[in-house]
Amino acid sequence: AAVLFSSLLAYWLMPNIQWNLGMLIALFSMLMATDAITVTSVFHQFNLPERLKIYVEGESLLNDITALILFYFVALPLMGEGMAGVNGIDLVILKVLVLSVLVGSGVAGIGFLGLKLIHDPFEQVLIIYLVSILSFVVAEHLHVAGILSILASILTFQYLVDRESRSCNRAGAKQVDALVTDSQSYYSSILEVMRDIPAITGEELWAFKKEAYYIGLFANAVVFISIANLVHVEQILHYSEEVVIVFLITTGTRLLFSQGLLLIRDVPRRWSTVLTFSGMKGGLAIIMAHSIPTDFAYYSLFQGVVVGIVILSTFIYTLILMGYLTWQKRAFDNDRLDKEQLSIDQMTHTIQGAIEKDVLTGAYNPVVFEEILNSEIMRAQRYKLELSLIMVRFDEAKEAQSRPLLKCVSQLIQQQMREIDIFGRLSRNQVAVLVPSTALQGGLIFQERLERSIGKHCTEQGECTSIQIAVVELSEGDTTEMFIEHAETGLRVIKV
Repeated sequence: AAVLFSSLLAYWLMPNIQWNLGMLIALFSMLMATDAITVTSVFHQFNLPERLKIYVEGESLLNDITALILFYFVALPLMGEGMAGVNGIDLVILKVLVLSVLVGSGVAGIGFLGLKLIHDPFEQVLIIYLVSILSFVVAEHLHVAGILSILASILTFQYLVDRESRSCNRAGAKQVDALVTDSQSYYSSILEVMRDIPAITGEELWAFKKEAYYIGLFANAVVFISIANLVHVEQILHYSEEVVIVFLITTGTRLLFSQGLLLIRDVPRRWSTVLTFSGMKGGLAIIMAHSIPTDFAYYSLFQGVVVGIVILSTFIYTLILMGYLTWQKRAFDNDRLDKEQLSIDQMTHTIQGAIEKDVLTGAYNPVVFEEILNSEIMRAQRYKLELSLIMVRFDEAKEAQSRPLLKCVSQLIQQQMREIDIFGRLSRNQVAVLVPSTALQGGLIFQERLERSIGKHCTEQGECTSIQIAVVELSEGDTTEMFIEHAETGLRVIKV
């Protein structure tokens, strides 16, 4: 719908060009493709609601898939008269969608089985990237959408890994020598053993995310260097009028269609503004532009317009988006707070974001604590300082009983803290202590003192319960998300 709407506007605003259906679909399908890398880089600078990130990044991926299908399987055949009218479009799209998903899911299943046989985290990273590459290569060989196959493989792979990660560790797998000798039972036992072996443990998943982060940074740099090599300033200036018109058309179309989010989801209006200016164009649009036959009459025009839009959207959208997110920072902080920590009415919702300390525990609320955590991590990374985190989690299923326990344990934690230590609340049932200038050994000492203190208090009160606790030290290159996830994977239950 967005492509058709933009095409009608272009046909009306630029009558000097001899448009046909294939040309219009080709131009605006290229400009529908957005750059998820730029969007993610901008979002990384702000603490935004996870649901908003999912909407924006999901919309970006969906745009890329749709744009590729429309461009390669609809627009180019129409431009070259390789498709018998518009009637064949629906059949082509259906065929591409089905085959692409089947290819991606099949490759992901094979890669998942291979992941069960490998223990080294780096080799697991290679398998995961090979799954993406192989799904793209196979899909392109079959003349279907490689990007859609990659997305299908990632989603399938993620589903399989998440399901397996809940099972026991590798040590709990059955021994191979327990297999029986007859052939039928032998093969069924092998399948049973394979099912019992988790594909990836929590520690391996954390290591994979850390390595993937560096690979992503490298890929990001390569993409922007490649874009710079394809820019021809003279060509853009020659078609500056067309660039501005098309830029206004695409921006207006995104603004109009992003309002649909307000109709189908109960979200603040500011979210649709973020969605509008998250439509930066990137390398995919330029790749598609260079796929147009060089003997096409408007080849130079399409090149200049697409590259010009990529540059304008990258700089203008990014500046507007960062300015808007900075201006609305407090509002997005309120959106990000857990629903359980917010009161029903909007007034209390706003006040909650302004309160630094949690009333129940005396800890910094999640918004403030995460800001402190971000700054402390940056300081520790910059000056090569030691930094540890002690995380404590309570039983969420027993909220009524856990509130007094949470308050009691929070008081005991604060009794063990130094003046420079920082106590914060991560979620409804989770608190943490940030311990600056302290290595892992010092964090373990803090944990031991805390366990003794909690155990002594519970003995005096005649109560017995269980909590989960973990201690982690900041590693070089860790982000805030990695630091917290590392702690969550190390949580262990203690009886007090």
